[in-house]
Amino acid sequence: MFIKSDIRKITIAFEKAFYSEVYLALGKAGIIHLARFQERDSVANTGLQDEEALTREIISDTEYALNALLISPEEAEVSVSLVDKSQDAAFVSKTKKIIERAVRLRAKIRDAGNVAARHIEYIDALSKMGIDPGKIKKARLVKIVFGTVENVVWDVPSDGRFMLTKAGSYVFGIATPADYPAMLQFLKDFGFMDKSDDVSPVPQEFLKKRVENLRRRSEVLDGYINRLKEEKGQALKALNSAYRAYEEILKAMRMSLFSARAMFITGWMDMRDKERLVGIMQGIFGNRFVISERKDPDAPVRLLNMRLFKPFELLVKTMGMPSNSEIDPTPLTAITFVLMFGLMFGDLGQGLVLMLGGMMLKKYGQRKVQEELMQAGGILIACGLSAAICGLLYGSVFSSEHIIPALWFQPSAHIMKLFTMTILMGVVFILVGLFVNILNSILNANYTEALLEKRGLAVLVIYVVIVLFALNYQSTGQFPAIWEISTFIILPLILFSLRGVLGPVLFKIPKPHSISEYIIETVMDIVEIALSLFANTISFIRVGAFALSHAGLSIVTYTLAGMADPTMKSAGAIITIIIGNIFIIGFEGLICGIQSMRLEYYEFFSKFFKGDGVVFSPFTLKVKASEV
Repeated sequence: MFIKSDIRKITIAFEKAFYSEVYLALGKAGIIHLARFQERDSVANTGLQDEEALTREIISDTEYALNALLISPEEAEVSVSLVDKSQDAAFVSKTKKIIERAVRLRAKIRDAGNVAARHIEYIDALSKMGIDPGKIKKARLVKIVFGTVENVVWDVPSDGRFMLTKAGSYVFGIATPADYPAMLQFLKDFGFMDKSDDVSPVPQEFLKKRVENLRRRSEVLDGYINRLKEEKGQALKALNSAYRAYEEILKAMRMSLFSARAMFITGWMDMRDKERLVGIMQGIFGNRFVISERKDPDAPVRLLNMRLFKPFELLVKTMGMPSNSEIDPTPLTAITFVLMFGLMFGDLGQGLVLMLGGMMLKKYGQRKVQEELMQAGGILIACGLSAAICGLLYGSVFSSEHIIPALWFQPSAHIMKLFTMTILMGVVFILVGLFVNILNSILNANYTEALLEKRGLAVLVIYVVIVLFALNYQSTGQFPAIWEISTFIILPLILFSLRGVLGPVLFKIPKPHSISEYIIETVMDIVEIALSLFANTISFIRVGAFALSHAGLSIVTYTLAGMADPTMKSAGAIITIIIGNIFIIGFEGLICGIQSMRLEYYEFFSKFFKGDGVVFSPFTLKVKASEV
């Protein structure tokens, strides 16, 4: 709890000749977050660029072939042995050329068949209009047009300047050379497209034989392509998948440092996996390798939480990954978020429904292998349980406050008690946030931040004392004594104001550049701290406000049901209650979740969380075979 995995910087040195086996084994294990050497040899001198080019060529050729054969590629994984890459490239290139020729020939045959089919269609249209297709291009004294129109609803003009006839969307026209432009203009108004040049003088019987012949040739070619698919498809899929995975290995190799004989890999690793790494390297090299390790403050972060808190890492990561200089706030997030949600959405029956929804979401996420869905399901289960428990405290079951007695109090009947309780809860959350910031600062030896800054010990003491004074005044009506104010408010305030003087003396931090600027800045800081702490504290009253809103919606639900049937026994009343509960679960549940996140991020996390860490993301390959 509150800790992270021990991630350290490692460097591995080994013989370059075995780089494929090493990267494949590391990718299969998924235990190293690779890093780039700051200084490295030129890639051009290692032959890596040539290998990358060959790999990309194989991937491109296999993708073309798979698309042409209508084969869906597989997930990138090393599923075949990549011992002879030149042989693989030759096989893929030869297969691609064969497929290209077949595809081009099939396209030509289909284009020729389509042209012949259009010619037959044009001849049929002309025949229906009683026109001899062979006469169209032989006319000399008149102008002839043939084509299609988009709008077939029109009549031929009665002035007799030209003659038109129709058959469906096809139209044939004759006009003198002088009237030809008028005829074209008339037809263009109806979306005319000229097809005169596409009319073939070849007899229709010959065209039909040509279409049939092209169809048979196309079928033969389709059969040939299907045989290629059966014979070459599986090999092409395997090579495409393997070389896409191998491309990831080459990308990883670009981060390495190597010479003619030696190779060096650097990155970060969870120390729990060290024995596993040593076993992998011993399996490849025996003892002919070197592994060094060191702590690195800039190492990526892997959170280490128990199963109960694991889902709430999703909320933390939404704001950022905690760095190595701060503790993991996930356990605190789980407790505070669930508590706030439960207080806002307190209902036994509706909470159990949310739990059921969370279980279904978690199961669905597990089936779909989506970690975010599983984490969201876990959060929903915890929030539903919290809402159910608070429902027992409030005496609310499916929006009814008359079925079970309240173990604590009903929000609508004790409004001030509810608001006081939520504000005090906010005070505790703010104090915890300030304490965590102080702890983070001490762990990082930043004592000025821990003791004297805006979220340090001095401000925490002032805040605690003011809250205690306020509670004492509310219960006894007595103001604090002068010595109490002087000791617990004025003295810490003086220490905060003198941080620019005490910091350089006690902790050797830089001195302020200008006294006037420092004084103005200090005054503004005091005003800002006072306003922000007051606003943060009062903001938690929204927990009580949404608890009242939840109770108000429940009252509305039963009021509407009572209007349908005062006895609450009719089908209309029951349906109203069911629909009202569904609405409350969906709408109010969403609103309470959003408000809980808002309070979590802005009122709680803002006191201590930076979130500038980097997520630990190991180099991973999906592998079937044991070698590349």
